[in-house]
Amino acid sequence: MKVSIVIPTYKRPYYLDRLLLSIQKQIFKEFEIIIVDDNSPNLDEYKYIIEKYKNIFNEFKFITKRENKGAPNSRNIGIKEAKYELIALVDDDDEWLPLKLERQVKMIEDCNEKIGLIYTWTDVIDEDRNIVHRYRSELEGKLKNQIFKECFIPSPSVLVRKKAIISAGLFDEGLPSCQDWDMWTRMILSGFEVKVIKEVLALYNKHSGDSIGLSKNAKLGYKMFYKKHAKYGVYPSVKYIRELLR
Repeated sequence: MKVSIVIPTYKRPYYLDRLLLSIQKQIFKEFEIIIVDDNSPNLDEYKYIIEKYKNIFNEFKFITKRENKGAPNSRNIGIKEAKYELIALVDDDDEWLPLKLERQVKMIEDCNEKIGLIYTWTDVIDEDRNIVHRYRSELEGKLKNQIFKECFIPSPSVLVRKKAIISAGLFDEGLPSCQDWDMWTRMILSGFEVKVIKEVLALYNKHSGDSIGLSKNAKLGYKMFYKKHAKYGVYPSVKYIRELLR
């Protein structure tokens, strides 16, 4: 099985370079890379990065958008462009450890078609490479109730089946935040199950640059997420919401 890696990017060529270096170090090599730029004003700074890596990776595509429409729109474009059944999603400012894809592809090859998403343990690190949070969920299976209570699936760690993400309706471009959480929720509600690899294979970088998690849109996104799914009658703990907004 081969993998389509979908990467949205916007104004962050330095971070993209770091991510691509971590992908270059992957033990598993059977993948294509699809980078979707959200109409960055500094495209000239991307040219060196693109020239560098298009000669390193066998299948490498860089798509530029004519309008800035946000990361969910970029992800959706990349997913539609993907030619392989397995899709790995990662933001331009995160990183993977070398065994990430190999472990996930091996697991999904041994699973039945009901498994739509595999995530891994993930460390959140600051700009000094210090670990500031550890994602260590062991939840797997159907998880319809659990996914509403908190987003235990770290976004840079996921490998999904393309048919699962298409059947769930792609990313909601109207949400100002929580788009990943909403996507995993809809995949689970549509009947797909989840597996976890209990090994740190991804790094979520927390930095002082542009980030939805640091913006006023974050709180609005949480409210919209729960309003959207209110009919299921499951809500997060106050403690979890406080942690999200701290």
